[in-house]
Amino acid sequence: MTYSEEVGTRIRNIRKAIKLKQKEFVTKLHIADTSLSDIENGKHNPNFDFLVNLAQEFNVNLDYVFFGKGEMFADRTLSLPGRIEEFAVNINDVRKFLYHFERSPFIQYSVLTHFREMLTRSSQTISKEIEEYEKKQKEKKS
Repeated sequence: MTYSEEVGTRIRNIRKAIKLKQKEFVTKLHIADTSLSDIENGKHNPNFDFLVNLAQEFNVNLDYVFFGKGEMFADRTLSLPGRIEEFAVNINDVRKFLYHFERSPFIQYSVLTHFREMLTRSSQTISKEIEEYEKKQKEKKS
């Protein structure tokens, strides 16, 4: 299963957990029916506006959407100071990573290799989609 399909499945699971049909869901999120279908089926990734609306409208945990980690819905019982404290720990981790990243050719190589692999997979997917589109266009002309 591709990353896009995993994200789409999690979004579908969220919609089903809040017991909304696609039509009701798209109305609340201000997107087209076809866009939601494409997202849920892994054909397209959700855009920034969709994710912001999803988090605000339904209190969705974006860690769950992106990575499948944590609860489906954010914990509203955490106070603002508790949330800030949670992110402060992450900020320190990021600072440590950046410190070592700047100084380590091995870490730079590892991260850049990972991104190159992701881009290669994405370009292969795009190439396949272009080929399928061109094939359909040729069939229509015939």
